[in-house]
Amino acid sequence: MRLISFLFSLFFSSATYSQAISLDENQWVRLQQLKGAIAPTDSAKNIFKILPVGLTTKFSSHSPYGWNDGGMIMAKGLQTMVSGGVYAKWGPLSIQLQPELYYAANPSYTTTTGYGFNSGKSFQKIYFGQSAIKLNVGPISLGLSSQNNWWGPGQFSSIMMSNNAPGFNHFSINTSKPIKTPIGSIEFQLVMGRLKEDTSRAFENNYMRPFNPRNEGRYFNGIVASYQPKWLPGFFLGVTRSEHFYLSDQVRKSGFASKYLPVLQASSPIDNANTASIPSDGGFGFFTRWVLPKHQAEFYAEYGYNDFKQNLRDLSVNTSHAAAYILGFNKLISKPHFDWLVTGEITQMAQTTSYVLRNAGNYYEHGGVSQGFTFQNQILGAGSGFGNNVQTIQVKRIKGREFIGLKLQRIQQDPRGLKGPANLLGMRPIQWNDISIGFIAAKQMNQWRINGEMQFVNRKNYGWEKGNAFNLFATINCQYFF
Repeated sequence: MRLISFLFSLFFSSATYSQAISLDENQWVRLQQLKGAIAPTDSAKNIFKILPVGLTTKFSSHSPYGWNDGGMIMAKGLQTMVSGGVYAKWGPLSIQLQPELYYAANPSYTTTTGYGFNSGKSFQKIYFGQSAIKLNVGPISLGLSSQNNWWGPGQFSSIMMSNNAPGFNHFSINTSKPIKTPIGSIEFQLVMGRLKEDTSRAFENNYMRPFNPRNEGRYFNGIVASYQPKWLPGFFLGVTRSEHFYLSDQVRKSGFASKYLPVLQASSPIDNANTASIPSDGGFGFFTRWVLPKHQAEFYAEYGYNDFKQNLRDLSVNTSHAAAYILGFNKLISKPHFDWLVTGEITQMAQTTSYVLRNAGNYYEHGGVSQGFTFQNQILGAGSGFGNNVQTIQVKRIKGREFIGLKLQRIQQDPRGLKGPANLLGMRPIQWNDISIGFIAAKQMNQWRINGEMQFVNRKNYGWEKGNAFNLFATINCQYFF
C-alpha cells in the first residue's frame, strides 16, 4: 500500500507532468482515475525505503526501433538497463538516489542513402537516472534532479518532454500538489538545466546519422502549467514553453531573466526568426485533458509549435506552420472480475503541405541551435521519430495489477522529408511505413513484477528505398520490490 501511495503522490492529481514513473505505472494510475479513485495521502514525516531493483532488456532484430526508454539508444540487437537505489525523507527534505547503467551491443545493421549509421562500437553509460534532492515547503518543491519529466497528457508520446532521452541534470521549482484557489487548482513546473551531445554517435533528429554541430553545452529553460476549473471537475487546461541556447551565448545576454528565465519573458519575433546576434530556439504548446469517471473515459489533446509565431498575422495566415499535435482517449469497460481498457492515440509530427512554400524544418530541428531539441543525441519530446506520424490502438484485459493485451501501430516515417525528389504536395515518392502488431502483458508474483511487449513489424520501404524488411522488437522489464 505504501508503494501505491507513493505513486499517487507523484502523479495522481497532475495533468501536467510526472517524474520517475514508467509508462506502465502511468497507465495504472490513469486507470484509477477513470474509476474515480481518491488519491491516498502519506503523512509520514520520516521515510526510508529501498527502491525496486529493475532490469530492462530490449531487442530489435533488423534495425533501430522503439522509444520512451530513457538512456537506451536506437540500435539493433540486445541492450540492457539496470537500476536501483534508495529513497529517504526527513521532514521537508527528500533524497532519491537511483542511478541507471546501460549497455548495448550495437551491432551493424542495414543502412540506406537516407537513413542509418554504423559506428561499429558497443555502447555503455552510467547516468544519475531518476535521482533527486528536494526541499518541500507546503505545496512547493525545490530541487536538483536528473529525473525524466513527462509533460502533457499523451500516453505514447509527448511533444515537449518525455522519457525518450535520458534525464538531464536540472534545477526544478514545481508544485508537489495542486494549489487550490477560489476558481480552481493550479500546478506548474519550472526547469533550468544543461543539455549536451555525443558527436561520435548518430542523432535521432538527423535520420540516425552523425553530423558536426556546434559542439558545446546548451542551457535549457522550460515551463509547464495547468489549470483545473473548480466548476468543471476532471477537466484540465495547460501550456508549455521552452527555450535553449549555447552556454557561450548565454553570457552575452543582459539581465538575469534573459540569461536564466527566458520562458518568463515575452518572445521576440527577431529571435524566433533566428536572425538575432544571439541565436536561440524555443517552442510552445498547449494541451487539454478531460477525465469522465462517470463514463469511465478520458479524452486529451496536445498542440505544439516548433518555433514561436512572429506576430498575430503569422499565426492567423499559417496556423499549422511548424506545428504538431497529439489526440488520444481511454475507455474502460468494467466487468465483475476484470476490466477491458481501450486506448487510442494519434501523433502527427510531419510538416503540413505549407512547407512547400515556407519550410519550417522538421520538428526538433532548429536553425539557431544545430543539435535541435535533443539530449545525448536523443529527442527530448516525441521519440517516435523525426517528422513521423503515428497511429496506435491498444486493448488490455486487466485484473488488478496484471494485464494482457494487443497493440496495433502504424508509423509513417517522415512522409514529407526534403531528401530526394518530391511531388507537388511535397510528399516523398517512396513512402516508408512501419506496420506492427504487438502483444503486451504484465504479471505480479509476490514481490516481483514483470511486464513486456513483443512486436512483429513490417518495415515497408525501409529507409525510403523500395522493398520490405521484417523486424522483431521485444522488451521486458523485471522489478523486485523490497
